[in-house]
Amino acid sequence: MGLWLRGASVRILGGGGEVGRLSILVKLKDSKEGIIVDSGVNFDEEDRPIFSSTYPPRYVNAIVLSHAHLDHIATAPMYFISETPRVYATKPTSRMAKLMLEDFLKLNGYFSPYEHYEVKRLLENVETIRFGQMVGVGNGTYTLEFYSAGHIPGSVFTVVNAGDIRVGITGDVNTIETKLMKPAQLDVIGRLDVLVTEATYGSTLHPPRRKAEERLRHIVEEVIDSGGTVLIPAFSIARGQEIMMVLAERDYGVPVYVDGMIRQVTEIFMESREYINNFSLLKKAYEEFRMVQGWRDRNKAWRTPSIIISSAGMLKGGPSLYYLKRMGQNPRNAIVLVSFQAPGSNGRKIVEEGVMPSGEPVRARVEWIDFSSHADWKGLASIVEKTRPSKVIIVHSEVDVAREYARRLTSLYDVDVIIGENEKEYVFEP
Repeated sequence: MGLWLRGASVRILGGGGEVGRLSILVKLKDSKEGIIVDSGVNFDEEDRPIFSSTYPPRYVNAIVLSHAHLDHIATAPMYFISETPRVYATKPTSRMAKLMLEDFLKLNGYFSPYEHYEVKRLLENVETIRFGQMVGVGNGTYTLEFYSAGHIPGSVFTVVNAGDIRVGITGDVNTIETKLMKPAQLDVIGRLDVLVTEATYGSTLHPPRRKAEERLRHIVEEVIDSGGTVLIPAFSIARGQEIMMVLAERDYGVPVYVDGMIRQVTEIFMESREYINNFSLLKKAYEEFRMVQGWRDRNKAWRTPSIIISSAGMLKGGPSLYYLKRMGQNPRNAIVLVSFQAPGSNGRKIVEEGVMPSGEPVRARVEWIDFSSHADWKGLASIVEKTRPSKVIIVHSEVDVAREYARRLTSLYDVDVIIGENEKEYVFEP
C-alpha cells in the first residue's frame, strides 16, 4: 500500500511586488486552517497606512511575528478583533512590538480598524520562542521551527512543516556579521522544498560593512574637528544601536547624545544579551553616551559640538526633525543618513534635492551611508545555495528588482522561481 503524501499551499496576503506589508499564509492543500507568518503595513504617499490582506481569524492556528518592524506586524492586531490565535515571537520582538504598535496607534489611530485593546490581546497571547526551538501547532498538523534571521535582535527565519512540504520564510534576513548581529543561521536549517524569500536588495551589492563604518568615523571626525555638530537620524530598532556601537569604539572628544525611541529599544536590548553579537560594546555605548530625557537635554545637545543619534531615521518626525530644523542651516554641521530613505520622505528630499522640510536649502553637509540590515543579492543567493529548495517565491521586493534577482538565481541554480503576487495562492505537491 502506498503512502498518502500531503501537499501544501502558500498564499501571499501582502508583500507581493512591494517592499514591506509582508504577510504569508501556509496551509495544507485541502485544509482551511493554516499558519500566518507576519502581517504588516505599508504607507501611501500621504503617509496613511495600507494594511495587508487578512485570512478568516477562525481558521488561523497561529501567527508568527518574524520581527517587530511595522511592515511585518501592524496588521496582526486585526486578528484579535474577533478571535485570539496563538502568537509566536522572541522576547525582544514581543517587547518591541508593544512599543511600535502603541506608537503606530498614536500616529495612525484614525485610520486603524483596531485599537489598544486588540494590541493588548495580541501581546497577551504571545508564546515566547527561542532560536532552534520546534513547536507543534493545530493538534500536530503543523510543526514550526525557528532560526535567527540575522536582521535585527530577535528576528526569526521560520520553517513551516505542512504535510510533506517544508516551507522556509525568511522574513527580513541578513547574512553578514555586524557589531550588533551575527549572520542568519543558514547552516542548521537543512533542505527546504519551498523558500519564501525577501529580496529588498535583490539586484544590489552592499559595500563591505567595515568600509561603511570607516566612512562614518571619518565624517564625524572631520565635522567635530571643524567645530560642528553631527546629526545621525536612525531607525529606532537596530540601526540606532548599531551606530552607537560603531561610535563607541573611539573617543571623539565631544558628548554623544541618544534621543527618541532608540533609547527605549536600547534598554530592551540591554536585557536581551543572547541576541546581541557584541554585547560589551553595546553596554559601553549605553553607559557612556548621554540619553536625552527631555527638552532641556534636547535644547542643550545641538548648541555645542556634539554627536546626536536620534529617531526617526527618515526624518519624518520625532526628535531628529527638531534637530534638523535647528542644525540644517549651519555649514559646519553635518546630517549623516544611515537608514533607507523612502520616496517622498524628508530624508530623501534632503539627499536628492538638498532642501529642508520648509523648502529652504540645506546648508549643512549631507551624507548617506549604506548600513542596510538586509542581505544583498549575493547574500540572498547563499540562502538558496544552503537550503537547496526546488521552488523559490520572491516577496518583499519591487517587481523590477524581483525580476533581476530571479534572473540571477536561475542562472546560478536549478530552481523554479516565482515572483510572488498579492492574493495569489501557490500549491506544491511532494
